[in-house]
Amino acid sequence: MSLQVEWGDRPGFVYVAGVEVVNVSVLLRQSLCVGFCLGGVLFARGMAEAADHPAFAPVKEMFDAMSRHDGKAMQETATEDFQLLEHGEDWTMQKLIDAVQPKGKPYQRKNFFKQIRARQNGGVAWVSYWNKAEIRRESKLRTLVWLESAVMVKEDDRWKIQLMHSTRLESDEHPTDIQWVPFEATP
Repeated sequence: MSLQVEWGDRPGFVYVAGVEVVNVSVLLRQSLCVGFCLGGVLFARGMAEAADHPAFAPVKEMFDAMSRHDGKAMQETATEDFQLLEHGEDWTMQKLIDAVQPKGKPYQRKNFFKQIRARQNGGVAWVSYWNKAEIRRESKLRTLVWLESAVMVKEDDRWKIQLMHSTRLESDEHPTDIQWVPFEATP
């Protein structure tokens, strides 16, 4: 037995076996509405996942440890062969730890990030991001901004930073359209 499908006299209506079944324009509108809603949800979900990629966590943890002047916690976020390309210089983790230790007057550092992009291929991921630090020493506030990227590898089911690249920006080169997200460490 075969069903006969044909267009009827009324525009937009379909007849199956002689029975009026559906107004195509209504179905089309409903399909488009569902499609746009689903697309919007998937787009928003993709944006949230990109902003919160798990491989970005050790980067944030390292900067939090820097704010606390905790060299041991900094080391725990990175591989043993960690390399930092800091504004034209090749740094080890120890050089980074030494650079963030207070010399003379203590300081407080507040970190802000804005992830640009994250990509993952198996146990390797890279993240590009904007990094801002507000450093308060006594009553003086200094704001520094960097454009950075990091390569993370999975070690024992945990992301660790293997390579970072950091470019400091001069104060007149700071982007003005970035929505900075302050980093708040979880206890």
